Amino acid sequence: MSVFCCCMPRVQQKPPRPKEQPAESVELATLRPEFRKTLPPEIWAKVLRLLPLHVLWRNARSTCHSWNVIALDIVWKTLVGPTVVDVQWHTSEKRIRQRLYPSIPKSPEPSAFKPFSSIARWNLPDFEKALHTAQHERYKCDHVIILIPSGKAWQNVASFALVKRVGRKDIWEFELLSSPVSALDKSFFDLSWLARWRVTYREGEERRSTSSRGDMHLDHVTVPLAQFVKLIALAEEEEWPNLAKIDGFDRKRKSRPNSGVSTPRRRSEPTTAL
Repeated sequence: MSVFCCCMPRVQQKPPRPKEQPAESVELATLRPEFRKTLPPEIWAKVLRLLPLHVLWRNARSTCHSWNVIALDIVWKTLVGPTVVDVQWHTSEKRIRQRLYPSIPKSPEPSAFKPFSSIARWNLPDFEKALHTAQHERYKCDHVIILIPSGKAWQNVASFALVKRVGRKDIWEFELLSSPVSALDKSFFDLSWLARWRVTYREGEERRSTSSRGDMHLDHVTVPLAQFVKLIALAEEEEWPNLAKIDGFDRKRKSRPNSGVSTPRRRSEPTTAL
């Protein structure tokens, strides 16, 4: 080998660059079983409270039974608990808006830890029930509005209909979930995005006579907990992949629809001819 070849500097080789992992895969690395055994449950409870909502609900909750219990407890206390719901309804004489407050189970039963069968409920305070009443079949439920502590809100666009009378109660649900859907409705609404809200009105204690029904007043509203989580995600404008699937009620839906959800949309810029 010549002296010239020995004196030439060698070309420095670049070290191999590690593959970039998606942000979600980095977050999920802490959810593996080997990591769960290194910390006590009370520490993991604090860790899970720091996760984004989509990671907590879609990944951490389904990891094991204890994490499912912790995740649902976080949802009940941090999402349902501080959230109030307004209901707008009207009679022939006036428009009414009343505020309902959440009912959180104090000692949850085992059924409360099943995410797709749990029901969130908001009640109207007793002292407000007599403030606004209406005669039977002379009122209509219009809107349900979720008011989130962050200052954002969600409001339905789809219309309600009286779907059931049970004893002294009237139950209102989205009309599209209880009646045949026309072609025009299908083009504007995607039923998978209509949460199964139930707005219940109850007959007052005082009746005019034994043969007639008393006036109706708003009593409470309910919605499946998993669908409520999805509505919170929409209100917070979280861009989850396959968001329509997270509540377990509409697994076959793949696209984001032009739905009955009042969320801001981006306007496409006009194209100019070249």
